[in-house]
Amino acid sequence: MPTYTQQEPKKKATYFVEPAVYEVEVVKAIEKESQAGNPMIKLDCQIILGEDETGPIVWDHLVFVPKASWKIDQFLQSTGEAVVEGQEKSIEADDLVGRKGVALIGEEEGAENPDHRFNSLERWLFGDERKRFLALKKEGAHVKAKGNGYAPQTKEQDDIPF
Repeated sequence: MPTYTQQEPKKKATYFVEPAVYEVEVVKAIEKESQAGNPMIKLDCQIILGEDETGPIVWDHLVFVPKASWKIDQFLQSTGEAVVEGQEKSIEADDLVGRKGVALIGEEEGAENPDHRFNSLERWLFGDERKRFLALKKEGAHVKAKGNGYAPQTKEQDDIPF
């Protein structure tokens, strides 16, 4: 007869969330090389659903080339770091783990199975958008995606039946 060691039951994992604006935390950052051979940091970002509840992990890539520096600036500002125009900055992947930012999470269809949907990190929110989201979150408002932005809703307006 097989045996096992009992543990505390775990909550069901959330593998997909509705497209919306969420707070995310960098849980893993790895220095790599892009397909074009440029330095890159791959970010694994855990979607934060509540105080003790997380959603799926989404990925983003910070590529260190002049044409993509805007994205690195958005990530840094979204995670609360000031960006000084013209300043040279060195970034270590390990220093990004644990940072929290605000991102618009979207959805894409699977490459091999279009019926399979998965979440994607569409863009980082920074500046006034970030401040507005964090203020609404602090007030306890539910925030739902609306077009390319978001709108606060009360729990009663939420169309999710739970």
